[in-house]
Amino acid sequence: MLTAILENPQEVQEAFNRIIASYQSLVIGRMGLPLSDKGISIVCVTLCGNMDEINSLNGQLGKLKEVHSKLTVSKKSFSKG
Repeated sequence: MLTAILENPQEVQEAFNRIIASYQSLVIGRMGLPLSDKGISIVCVTLCGNMDEINSLNGQLGKLKEVHSKLTVSKKSFSKG
């Protein structure tokens, strides 16, 4: 699972969404919590893929100013089916 905090979301949301969409084959689900009164958005994305792909996605997000993301990874291995 990738959890991201978008500070000043109106500035970075388009680029954030474009990056997530470019990794759509990994995305199982997504939930966004806009906290407009606080000036942030929190986005949780459930992913399934190999760690190279997931780390690449997280690295792309890490290049965006005002986006802070963190991965939580299961040790369980899944086969694609």
